[in-house]
Formats: sequence, structure tokens, C-alpha cells
Amino acid sequence: PGTIWMRRQIVEHMPEPLSPLFEDLYLRQGLNTAVEKLMAAMEEIGGTGLDFESMVPHGFAATINGYAYTTGSFKMTPRNLWSILRIYARIHRFFKVKAFDWEGTVLPGYQATIARWQALDLTQAEDETLLEGIREMAAADGAYWFGSAAKLGLSRIMDALFGRLLRSFLFRGALPSPPPGSAAFLRGFDSPAMDAQADMEALADQIRESDALRALVQRTPAEQLLDGLAAHPEGQPVVEGIRRYLDAYGHQIYNLDFAVPTQNEDPLPMLLSLKALVEHPPEEDARSRRARLAAERDALVEQTLRRLNPLSRRLFRWVWRWTKKYAPYRELVMFYMGAAWPTVRRLAHELGRRLTEAGTLADPDDIYYLDSQEIREAIAARARGESLPHLAQVAQERRALREARKQLTPPPKVPVNSTIRFGPIKLSMFDPIPSGAANDGPVLKGNAVSSGRVTAPASVIRTVDEFQRMQPGAILVCTTTTPAWTPLFSQAAGLVTDVGGALAHGSIVAREYGIPAVMGTGVATERIKPGMIITVDGDAGVVILEEGLSSWREDERNAII
Repeated sequence: PGTIWMRRQIVEHMPEPLSPLFEDLYLRQGLNTAVEKLMAAMEEIGGTGLDFESMVPHGFAATINGYAYTTGSFKMTPRNLWSILRIYARIHRFFKVKAFDWEGTVLPGYQATIARWQALDLTQAEDETLLEGIREMAAADGAYWFGSAAKLGLSRIMDALFGRLLRSFLFRGALPSPPPGSAAFLRGFDSPAMDAQADMEALADQIRESDALRALVQRTPAEQLLDGLAAHPEGQPVVEGIRRYLDAYGHQIYNLDFAVPTQNEDPLPMLLSLKALVEHPPEEDARSRRARLAAERDALVEQTLRRLNPLSRRLFRWVWRWTKKYAPYRELVMFYMGAAWPTVRRLAHELGRRLTEAGTLADPDDIYYLDSQEIREAIAARARGESLPHLAQVAQERRALREARKQLTPPPKVPVNSTIRFGPIKLSMFDPIPSGAANDGPVLKGNAVSSGRVTAPASVIRTVDEFQRMQPGAILVCTTTTPAWTPLFSQAAGLVTDVGGALAHGSIVAREYGIPAVMGTGVATERIKPGMIITVDGDAGVVILEEGLSSWREDERNAII
């Protein structure tokens, strides 16, 4: 009671109710361990004296009806306020120590942990070793996220600072009319998402070179496509190309919960996008679009600089240099989130198989519906030559509960109308939905994250199982997006989400695809129906439900339009 919870930051990548094992090993154990290591590293750097446990007495993360939330309640004491001021004063030190060195320590350390467990001989490993591997890799992923905090934090700070600067009086007259937001500048960068799209387009081009393969792809359902290509005399090079694509990008997550298969295990969405590219080749390929957006970005920067006075020009150069440097890290960091999950799932499947053979579980995947203590009890029983069949019933009940909870729409914030503060300071930048947003009318308000305006039918996609509902040229409406959702962007005319802000995965990818996007509406998947005509204004941060707008007075409509 009295605690505010929000669906921001890392939990944006957990769109569904959590599996019990993930909630136990990642949300509760892994993230808490990672926070402790982060605090220890900060203390070592500068002796900040921050008492994190007293600042968030109810913990960093929790679940409500199975959905993950992070805390939005911060207890301010004079000691903690002083500690935070010391942290900001010494933030430059964070980039000079190994604990926050993303390229040199954080990412290589995570990859080394994955490689060590990849080399494990599953046939010879003890049950306890398999569980320890799952636990260690879950903790390593949480540590990777928090170890990336310096890069992610500076990316967020510089984006916010740059946006405020663009809206300030210093830049009146220097920007085009209407003035663009920071999103117009933050695009055209190299990114794994664009590399993946370029590679997929190359596969589609390869298929179109053969009339026989093109006809095969067009008539074959996506779920049968790999088998169809493998059986065709001309199809083997394409199959090998798809395998190379999945080797490079298949670790990407649909959902951070490791109970959900990765793209490598479930390539159907990728194959759906490949079919769409074969049938509807893009007018502009990914590499050409990236080059064009980069040229437009650079031209906008130069135009702005020419119109500024010397003092404002100097300020702009400084802020832009640091914003440009750290902006790409958000996507780079996300590309490796969940990179351990293919290996985690191998270990979990083997352990689940053993417990199924022992009579404790009904299916190997039931292991995701037990917590680590229950698994230890099952392992001990197996060592005695016994089974715990009641755990199969427990797993079945929890699986059914998780499926039922998927019908719920979790609010972005609990309580819904609460205000996130640190003492008397209002922390609006951390709020998952824009302040003052009232989204019960024909206009939904959210975060303006990618410039442009488009009117088109909506494709409402809530889960991976609904990817086949995506219509080329439609506006993608979803709860949130994770890296494995990226192939859908090639078919989308725009993007609208329930949760997310300027540095969420979807906003960054939308900019690189050059499509308008509004994120963090809170209710888009509830209010927007499939096929509904909507308008996305990525500069104003609004989504207009055209059907509902007809009931408004003419002056009200004109004010929006």
C-alpha cells in the first residue's frame, strides 16, 4: 500500500504475465543481485553512501496479477539526497572504470558466461549443474542490463537535454516550421536492426531471382516454408541463407521471459516478413533508406547551425556531439538482451526432460512453472529414485493461470492516477504515460518518438501468435516491441504502443525505418480495433481515431487536425 509501480525500463520487454521460474530467478533474484553489484561498484568509485534498500523499501521490481512492474516510489532522506547529488557530481568517473565499460567488460563478461555454459555436455551434467547454469545466466543477463546503466543513462539524459534545448527560446527561428523534435535528429545511425533488415531483403532478392522459388514462397504458408524450400531443387542456398540469418539474429527475444522461445526456435514471424518482402518489395531498401535518413539528419544539423548565433551554435554543437555519440547505444544494448536464453532453454529442456521421465512433470516445459526451490526438491527426489507428481498439477494450474492473465490489460502505472516523485521533486520523465493524458476520447496522447504523420488502417498485434495478422501498409498497434518484433516494421506505415518512451526499442527502430510513431498511450490495444482507420502524428504525440472524431465539433476537430 502506498507504493507506485510502473511499466518502464526493463519491464517494457516483459509484455505478458511472467512464468514462475523467470519471476523467481530473474525478476527477484537476478535483478536484486545486479542492483547490489551496481551499488557496490558505485560505492567503490566515489563512496556515494547511497542506501538503495531504504530508498526503495518495497524492492526494485514486483508483479501485479503476474505482470512485471518496477518501483516508482522513492523514499527521500537527507542522506540519500546527498548521495544522489554526489553521484551526479561524479558521473564522469563511471565511464573510466571496468564495471561500467560496456565494450570492454560488460558485454564480453556476459558473452563469456554464455560461452561457458554453451560448452556444457548436457548428457554428463548433474541435475544441480543444469539448474545452476539457468540461475547463473539469468543473473548474468540482469547484471548486463545494470552494467549498461551508464551508457543507457547518458543516452536518456542527452536525449532529454537535446529535446529541451530544441524547444527553448535559444532556437526560435533556427528550426524549420513546424519545429521538429529530437526524433528528427536521432536517425540514420548504424544498428543491428537495420543490418538484419538488409540481410532479410537480400534473401528476398535472392528468392525473386528464381520464378520457381518466388512462386513457391507465394503459395506456401510461412509455417511450411523452410520444409518447402529444403525440398525444392533450387531452395538449398536460400535455406542456408535463412540459417545464417538466424545464427546472427536468432537470439533476439519476443519477450524477455525465457519461457518464451527465441526467434531461432520460432522463426515464423521472420518467415512471414520474408514472404511479405518477396510479395511486396520495398520501394527503398534498408541501406539506401539509412543513407538517406543520415543525409537528411546531417542537412538538418547544418541548417540549424547556420541559423544560430555564435553562442547558441557552440552550445548546440556540444549537446549534439554527446547526444549523437550515445544515442545508438540503446539499440546496441538491447540487441544482446536475452542472448543467453537459447542456452538457458537448452539446459531447462534437458532438466525438464529428466523430471518428466522421473514422473514429477507431465511435460519438459512445465519446468518454467515451478520456482527454483521446487525444482531443487524435485531434483532431490529424483536422486532418491522418487517422484513428486503433485508438482505436475501445480505446474498445470500455474500455466492455466498465466494463460488466463494474458486476457488482462495491465495499466502502465499503479495506482493509475498517481504521480511519481522523489520527495517534492516531480519525476515526469520517468512516468510511463505523458502527464495530463486523457485517453478516453477520439484522440490518444502518448510520447512523440518518431517524426511524421500517416493515416492508415490499424493492425492490432498483441502477441507473437498474432504476427500473421500484420497487413502491409497498416499501422502496427501493440503493447510494446522487442528486438524480435523488428521484421514487422518493414510492413508498417506507423507504430502505436501502450508503453514505451523516446528510448524504447520501438521508437529507435521506427526512426530508422522512417515511420511516424507514438508510444506510451496506455490504452492503444484496448481502444483501437483491427482495421480501424487511425492517424499517427509522430511530432505532436497523438493518435487520432478517425471514426470517433466525427462526433466532435468542427472547431475541436480543426484544433487536432
